[in-house]
Amino acid sequence: MASFLEERAALPDQQQVNRALIDLLDPRPGERIVEAGSGTGVLCRLAAERVLPGGWVTGLDLSPEMTAAAERLIPPGLPVAFVIAAADAIPCPAGRFDAALAARLLLHLPEPLPVLAELARVTRRGGRVVVMDWDFETLAVDHPDRALTRRIVAWRTDHHSGNNWSGRQLRRLMLDAGFGNVQVTPVTTTVTQEATSLGQSLFRAADVACDGGAISPAEKTAWTGALRRSGADGRFLASITYFVVRGEVN
Repeated sequence: MASFLEERAALPDQQQVNRALIDLLDPRPGERIVEAGSGTGVLCRLAAERVLPGGWVTGLDLSPEMTAAAERLIPPGLPVAFVIAAADAIPCPAGRFDAALAARLLLHLPEPLPVLAELARVTRRGGRVVVMDWDFETLAVDHPDRALTRRIVAWRTDHHSGNNWSGRQLRRLMLDAGFGNVQVTPVTTTVTQEATSLGQSLFRAADVACDGGAISPAEKTAWTGALRRSGADGRFLASITYFVVRGEVN
């Protein structure tokens, strides 16, 4: 899983989203920043580059394996550390950090509000908290079979890998958690090749829709075959929107 996350982060559409998120977080020299659900530390490393000199970034993840992988990937001299901890029980005093982030995390949680409350607790008054998730039903793909595409996207949205409407719900959740000056920035990635994170997600969507009985094996073969043909002749196109929401601690 760790190698998959690092490989995905290197793909151009994920680099675009990650850069946009860090720009909105706006790490500054000397600041202390925390990420909940840091995985292999991709975003922590990006943020740590901007807090020099004098700053520090802390990444939190429940997985000992992810935490160990993240520690191995720290470049020499980069001010970042990783801790095994739950996002709703951060082992830090109140107001310790200047900014906090949680990306691709809340969609996997049945109750995201306790995590937002904890990020608010450990961030100083006036500090910034940024959250991000995609909204899978914003996916658009140029495919000749509209009806089958809609079935696959709807099944993937409703039945696989968490709350895939999380992106559109983040602003409401941030307001419910009491943040002020809440701002929403949509980031749309558009890809023209299969060898992208979104391209891979399309084929995976067909796999899980077939596994779940929403489409037949023959329909899966036909749908993915059309995608591969469009890729082979240079006509592949797909897009999806991520929502990046920034608020301030009151």
